[in-house]
Amino acid sequence: MSNKAKDNSHYVDRPFNIRPICFWAFFVGLTIAVCIGASEHVWVVGIYFTVLIGVFVGLQFLKCRDKVLTFFGTSRINFIVTIALCLVVALSFAITTLTYTQQRSFASFQDLSGVVERHNLDADGSGWFILRNAKFGTASVDGHVRVFVEHPNESTLANVVSTHRVLVNTQIHRATASEWNINNNIKYRANLGASDVVAPVGVDRSPRSVILRHSQSFLRTHMRERNADLMFAMLFGDRSTLDGELSESFSLTGLAHVLAVSGLHVGILVGMLMVILKLLRVPRKYQVFIIGAVLLFYCYLCGFRYSILRAAIMFMVFLIRRAFLKSNDMLSSISLAAIVILVLFPHALMSVSFQFSFACMLGIALFRLPYANFFRNKTKLPMWLSNSLAMYLATFVAVLPLMLRYFGFVSVVGVITNVVFLPLLVVAFQASAIAVLTWVAFPLLYVVNIMLDGIVGATTWLASLPFASFGISGGGFWFLLYFLGLILTTRFIFLRKRYKYPAAAILILLYSVFVLFL
Repeated sequence: MSNKAKDNSHYVDRPFNIRPICFWAFFVGLTIAVCIGASEHVWVVGIYFTVLIGVFVGLQFLKCRDKVLTFFGTSRINFIVTIALCLVVALSFAITTLTYTQQRSFASFQDLSGVVERHNLDADGSGWFILRNAKFGTASVDGHVRVFVEHPNESTLANVVSTHRVLVNTQIHRATASEWNINNNIKYRANLGASDVVAPVGVDRSPRSVILRHSQSFLRTHMRERNADLMFAMLFGDRSTLDGELSESFSLTGLAHVLAVSGLHVGILVGMLMVILKLLRVPRKYQVFIIGAVLLFYCYLCGFRYSILRAAIMFMVFLIRRAFLKSNDMLSSISLAAIVILVLFPHALMSVSFQFSFACMLGIALFRLPYANFFRNKTKLPMWLSNSLAMYLATFVAVLPLMLRYFGFVSVVGVITNVVFLPLLVVAFQASAIAVLTWVAFPLLYVVNIMLDGIVGATTWLASLPFASFGISGGGFWFLLYFLGLILTTRFIFLRKRYKYPAAAILILLYSVFVLFL
């Protein structure tokens, strides 16, 4: 028997590559959580993790080349660590849910003061703002307070500004243990009427607030205000001052992901740092600590929001495996990052940003390379265009069911904006980051300003087209059919092509029928 035959002999006994089953287990569990609302049913999560542990144990008795197969590696100790982490996630989820509302109760109306962390206010309807470092009377408030405002008046609209301190007389109540509240550390809520007065107290003097204010002022000095607010949102994730129509245009044209600091932004930052450190000949193991420190500071500037922490953890897992394990399998890194995040933030399982982020990474890991090879070999497109199309399609097919479930529409022009405008926005992000960091490279902002004028004008025009997007609803437990169809098409399923592709087509067709007609 040849060496090649020996290497592939373990495929004979099993049609599946067992290693990524760990990832599929979490991804399927995520889907189940979306469909049945596990945030309100702790017992469902407990059953799920019990079944998951059973899967891990069952893998050890399958006949295959490796003794133990998990995304951590092949040693027995790593398998035990996997089981322990699953138990920690399940326990942490249950404890967080059951104890979240066991906070101190506050009675009567008193003065509530705090620093505005974020706000979403509209004079024509209701809105809200979030306070951090809050005090209710003389007592410090644990966590953040979300203040709901019904038809905010002009005084409220003018005084509620990010990094500024405000004061209002109201009553606060314990917040419910929902996914959004837990992941945003919101432990109390308050309600204001249209006539309630929100008084300014001053500005927050913390280093983070000072840096954010100076950065926004710096951008507005050298750019038009609309473009400066757009770039500020891209750099720090603060969309409070962003024009609503511009935000809607980006959403309809498939570019909304650039406005929320997440994997794309952290990836750009990490890529820039890796290039610089490589030019300086810094060894990989030291790069981990330098990049980790920069990411920690970036998370601090972004307010340690869940989305930025998730992205930072994912890239740190990638860098650690790359530096110390001498090999890096993307699917294994994604799986490990998912476990780490769920250990730290167990309710991330129901977070929309978590689901979209890992779906995107899953699509890139599984489909980007095959799609890129297809475009290069079959269509003879330039490499940059092949890679851009492959990246967009890989993420699109992975997040399609989630887009239909949460937003109810699909952007038709998204392929144009993501292939043409996204690379330009990446360049604008890099140039703006350098300008803000150095304060002497401000001429770059004049170039960025011209680029953004063109991008904003084009996206606004594309969003106004009648066929820019189309609405369609698609949710329910059965969208698992779509994901199972995608899984069958991957290189991790060793079935014969005459079986796997027709089966995948049938599953995706059934999903499409459900979406269109049910």
